[in-house]
Amino acid sequence: MKVSFHEIKDQDLHYSFNETTPWIMEVIGSLDERQDRIQRPPNWKPRSRPTEVQFTLRRVEDLVHVTGKVKTFLYLTCSLCGETFQFPIQTSFHTLLTQSEVYSEVPREKSHKGSFNLDNGFEADEDEAEDEDSAPMDFNSSDFEITVVKDPIADLKEILHEQITLMIPMQPKHPPGECKRQIVGHADTQEPLRENPFSILKNFKKKSE
Repeated sequence: MKVSFHEIKDQDLHYSFNETTPWIMEVIGSLDERQDRIQRPPNWKPRSRPTEVQFTLRRVEDLVHVTGKVKTFLYLTCSLCGETFQFPIQTSFHTLLTQSEVYSEVPREKSHKGSFNLDNGFEADEDEAEDEDSAPMDFNSSDFEITVVKDPIADLKEILHEQITLMIPMQPKHPPGECKRQIVGHADTQEPLRENPFSILKNFKKKSE
């Protein structure tokens, strides 16, 4: 789903989706991990699952704020036992979109001090205030996730895919206590208690001088 920047005003624009929305399930299903590693057939359909996705879009000057929440789960393969399990996804996100190239010209490591809110925009600390001839403030710092787009469009499908991808671990594992290999391995590798080799000394009485 794509939303034109022209549709986004300084008033919040809300969108809510669930598992009945085809493109939502297409994004989520595409991130499921298949054990057979076989490419999905042309007639593939994602497995349905309870899903809640919310987007709020708002424009502040030349920046489009995209905030949202997603709650669902993915089918991933446990890196220990190889079995498929349900990996919960529940996160909130906030990303900025703009067409202005000025935000991509400021080095990321040159961070700013201050705060940003939707009502007043960026508020720099007094000791960090800059004059009109200085370089623009660094909206590319670690405080913000900003993307310079070529077309004036907020691609919600792409944003959702990216945000869920960020939640997937490199080596997915079952929750503690649910992995078969963890349970069996723990029982097999548990060593019997060994007797303290110095315990025999307690039976000897100290010789008197």
